Amino acid sequence: MADDNSEKIEKYSFLYEKKSQAVFAKLDYILRSGYHIQREYPNDVNIFRFLSESENYESLKKYYNDFFNLNLVKEGNEFNQYFFLDANEDSKSKIPSDFKDYLKSEYIIIGMLFIKMYKLDGNVELESVSEFISILFEEYEEEKSALRKLISDNASDKGSDFNDLKFEEVIKRSFSKFGDLGWIKWEDENEKNKFKMMPSFERLRMAYQPQIDSIDDLIKEMKDAE
Repeated sequence: MADDNSEKIEKYSFLYEKKSQAVFAKLDYILRSGYHIQREYPNDVNIFRFLSESENYESLKKYYNDFFNLNLVKEGNEFNQYFFLDANEDSKSKIPSDFKDYLKSEYIIIGMLFIKMYKLDGNVELESVSEFISILFEEYEEEKSALRKLISDNASDKGSDFNDLKFEEVIKRSFSKFGDLGWIKWEDENEKNKFKMMPSFERLRMAYQPQIDSIDDLIKEMKDAE
C-alpha cells in the first residue's frame, strides 16, 4: 500500500509544487474551457511558466489522461510554445459536456481566409478586424458574393438574406471566438478590434493547410456555380 501511495505522489507531482495552490485551479479552468496557454496569453505569466516546466508538464499530462482521457498537447518551439487539451482518438473523453467547445464551420472558413491573407498573400501587418474586413471587401470584390455563399452554405444558423452586414457580423463573431481561444490577443478587450496573432493560431493552419492552399480554387468553384 505504501508503494502505491508513493507512486501516486510521484505520478501527479505537480500537486506538490509550492506554486500549485496559487496556479493550478486557474490553469485547469483555462485548459478545460478550450483556451490555449502560451507566453503572452493568458496575462498571468505564472500559468505559462508553471506549465512549461518539464516535470510539471509530464505530470499534468498523466493527470489529464488518467482522469479525463484528454491529451495535454505541447506545440511550437521554445519561444512560440503553446499548450492545449485535445481528446484522445481511442475513446471518448470524460470531460463534462459543458466544457466542450467546437469551432463552427463559418469560423473555420474565416480563420482559413485570415491565414491566407496574412501568410500566403503577405499582409503581415494585418492586425485588426476592421482591416481584415476592408481587405476582404476591396481586394476580393469580384469573389465576395461567392465567399458569402460559401459562408452562408456552411453557417450554423442559415438564413436566406446573407448580405454584407451579416457577413461582417460573422467575421466579428469569428474573431471574437479566436480571442476566446487565445489564438489572438486583443489590444483592448472592450473594443475588440486591434489584435496580435498568438502562436496557437498555428493549430488551425496545421489542421487545414491543404484547404488553405486551395481556398482560391474553392472560391472560383463557388463563383462559377453562381
